[in-house]
Amino acid sequence: MTGRREMRSTLAMVVPSFNDVGGVGAVADFLLRVLSARTDLTIRIISLATWARDPASQLILDPRTWARGPVTLAKTARGRDYLHVGAALGEIEILRVAPRPLLARALADCDLIQVVAGVPAWATPVLGLGKPVLVQAATLTAVERRARDGASVGPRGAWRRAMTRAMDRMDERALRAVDVVQVENSWMQAHAAARGARVVQAPPGVDTTLYHPAPADHPRPGPPHVLAVGRFSDPRKNPMMLLEAYGAFAAGRPDAPKLVLAGATPPPPAFWAKARAAGLAPHIRFVEAPSVEALIALYQKASCLLLSSEEEGFGMVLIEAMACGAPVIATRCGGPEGVISDGVDGFLVDRGDAAAMAARLAQLHANPDLASSMRLAALAKVGARYSDAAAGRAYLDLYDELLDRGR
Repeated sequence: MTGRREMRSTLAMVVPSFNDVGGVGAVADFLLRVLSARTDLTIRIISLATWARDPASQLILDPRTWARGPVTLAKTARGRDYLHVGAALGEIEILRVAPRPLLARALADCDLIQVVAGVPAWATPVLGLGKPVLVQAATLTAVERRARDGASVGPRGAWRRAMTRAMDRMDERALRAVDVVQVENSWMQAHAAARGARVVQAPPGVDTTLYHPAPADHPRPGPPHVLAVGRFSDPRKNPMMLLEAYGAFAAGRPDAPKLVLAGATPPPPAFWAKARAAGLAPHIRFVEAPSVEALIALYQKASCLLLSSEEEGFGMVLIEAMACGAPVIATRCGGPEGVISDGVDGFLVDRGDAAAMAARLAQLHANPDLASSMRLAALAKVGARYSDAAAGRAYLDLYDELLDRGR
């Protein structure tokens, strides 16, 4: 049920570092769009410190903050006002997910708390406040950090692994304590359900008034390109596989479309060194932190989107590309399996299998009819499952249920 209620309620959206771009920010923005039509709800955005040097936190290495303690800062990001809440001893990651009086006061008059985070641990600071809590999480800390922790060495690596273990315990605590766990993939659903949680499949949606194919009578100028979108400095994105797949596809194809990478951070130097050694560097372009309009233009001109990740809780870029009519090829890395129907609206390949990705890319470019049918199937799926209206229903129904229960 999503009908209006007579009494006005306050919903707090709690997000780690609301100003950050990426998957969590995209989910938060989706929910804010969905909630914008609800005149019976007041929305309060609360941001939690995630950085070891966050100026709102009390810091071990900054004596000026010792007596002051953590503070709240009024901020604005993406046109929205929010309250940013610091942590005590912010250099210690596990304390950033600890309850604190400052946060409790900010939430005192709220009726419902929606946590939007990559992992469930970020719900632990809002537990025990006597209010219904929902947490939307894509993955678990131990899964998300598998590649990073495996490559970390020395004292810093040991510290990172210790923090991962501590955060993993907080993940488990949150899954058992919140009222509802909202998940984006089937493996996370099974994991949470095994811990007795009430679990709801609630993937995010995409704004189809913005993300859509270019009009047929106004196509984007220039030749099509192969596209990849993400934070390529993150080892989970596996940009080396992307380079290997593109190189295998482009070999012997002088007319191969160029590879365009778009994201907040570029691939590491080793990527570019390998690209130069293979003679691929002139065929690869990186677009840093494109605006929404520029990103949509890249999607609309893409002959295909590639996602080479080792781990993705969902894969927001997949539904953005599909909404713009770009066929997608992704690794089976947790989230894409729930988005793509293999061979129908995209292709799935095994993690690390660059040869398979190259073969699927070649298949798409050799068969325009297949590419066209995949575009149409992808557009239909986005409209039925991943538009704001379709995806938002699962959230609004839960809010109504929990608010009614508290009256």
